[in-house]
Amino acid sequence: MRNELYDLANQINNMFYKEAGYRSFPIDVVEGENKFVVFAELPGIKKENIQITFEDSCLTIKANPNKKEENKKYLIHERTNQHLERSVYFNDIEEESINAKYEDGILMVTINTKKPEEKVKKEIVIE
Repeated sequence: MRNELYDLANQINNMFYKEAGYRSFPIDVVEGENKFVVFAELPGIKKENIQITFEDSCLTIKANPNKKEENKKYLIHERTNQHLERSVYFNDIEEESINAKYEDGILMVTINTKKPEEKVKKEIVIE
C-alpha cells in the first residue's frame, strides 16, 4: 500500500513541477527466490550522479542529470535536467546484502530477503 501511495505522489509531482522539485523515472520490481531485483531506467545519467540509500525499510534511488547549458539556444528541450527520485518499501530484507550494478542506462539493485525463521514446536508440560 505504501508503494502505491509513493507512486501516486510521484505522478502528481510530475504533473505540477516542470522546472522545480523532482521527477520520477520508470522502475520494475521483480520478486525472485529469496530476493527482490529493482530495475531503474536512468538513460544518460552518469554512474557518479546516482545515489542509492536504504533507511527504515525504504530503498531510495536519486539521480542528478547533467545541467542544461545556459549559453545554448534550444529549439526543443525535452530531456529533463531535474533531480530524479524514487522510493520503494521492503520488509524482511538483509540490508547488508544490497548491491547495485549500472549498465547501458539501467540500474539493477538486488536485495536478498531474510530466510524465514523455523518455528520450533514446543511441548508444554502440564503441572
